[in-house]
Amino acid sequence: MALTKVRAAGAEGLTLSSTTLTVANGLTLTDGNLEVASGHGVTFGATADEGVSTTTELFDDYEEGTWTPTFRGSTGHPTVTYDIRVGRYVKVGHLVHVQGRVRSDATSGGSGNLNLGDLPFTNIASANAYSTLHIAHCSGWASDHAPSGGHANADSNNYRLITFNSSDPRDVRTDNITTSDLTNGDNKNDLIFSGTYYAQ
Repeated sequence: MALTKVRAAGAEGLTLSSTTLTVANGLTLTDGNLEVASGHGVTFGATADEGVSTTTELFDDYEEGTWTPTFRGSTGHPTVTYDIRVGRYVKVGHLVHVQGRVRSDATSGGSGNLNLGDLPFTNIASANAYSTLHIAHCSGWASDHAPSGGHANADSNNYRLITFNSSDPRDVRTDNITTSDLTNGDNKNDLIFSGTYYAQ
């Protein structure tokens, strides 16, 4: 970063050593970007509320991009021809938000629970890692056993798809969607979704 593009609010507020640039009264970039080396970031000196345990105040990652959602089986992956497969993500620190749409034209094989896979980052390896998946649209699935939501599996890059198995709104029991719930045929197994999870 060229010093000609750094202006301190008061010349006496700017000091520079071989490793540190100190600005006492605020910093303004008149052109270009502020680049932070990999593994470093911005530290916030915030104080947590009472009863809250802070693990870090370092903001060390932000990115946006695309990813390709894929149907996966927990014990055997199905063979799928896709009609639509689009996804976008935003990562802020360890928090990842994903959204997208996936729709198949033909499916065969596979075994086990059905996952929405190939997430852009791996979920944390913790027993308390079950972040949720919201499904805004679902059509073309076998019988009435279709996904109504999901949760991110620990230490993996997929969401396990689930369906609610009770008509009572007070009952939140769920069943896993399996690869046998996929329907073969054009414009089938259509999902529009969004979700947020905590990456490693």
